[in-house]
Amino acid sequence: MISNISSWAQGIIIAIIVGSIIQMLLPENKNKKYIKLVIGVYILFYIINPVVGKQLNLNEFNLDEYLSVDAKTNSEETDIYDNTVKETFKNKVIYNIKSQLNSKGYESDNIKIEIDDKCNILKISILEVYENKEENKSQIIINKIDTSVESVDIKEKKTKGMAIIDKNNLIDYLADNYQIDKKNIIIE
Repeated sequence: MISNISSWAQGIIIAIIVGSIIQMLLPENKNKKYIKLVIGVYILFYIINPVVGKQLNLNEFNLDEYLSVDAKTNSEETDIYDNTVKETFKNKVIYNIKSQLNSKGYESDNIKIEIDDKCNILKISILEVYENKEENKSQIIINKIDTSVESVDIKEKKTKGMAIIDKNNLIDYLADNYQIDKKNIIIE
């Protein structure tokens, strides 16, 4: 009986020493806490083994199943984060292009950006470009008898298209700023 208790105590000490060495050798990352948990459970099983009265077989537990669930969760969180970053990047580029168009006197609400996984711009499409021209035509007809305003007509006129020189300047600007080939920039 004393030899059983002695071997049990020696086994606990060896399990603790091996677990401590493994923890010291692990790099700092997200999975370290899970490995610490597994080592702790292993030591706990080793301690309660004589109390339970039977040998516990750790092969009965499928640890890969639990690790794959964690990996899937991390993958989904990473995908959500990546998509948010990509959408924010796209919106910033579209805002920059709209600002550049407005500075030249043009506007477009149909700007599309194609990017890869590393947020490199693959293609820029600027469709339906309009030139902003405001022509204010006021027609005030004053009736001589009662001196009242009969109608005021104010119109805003938009001309579709873009001057070739402005189009070429915009293509050069986009190609230089976003390191994209000029043939992948479409302006209509």
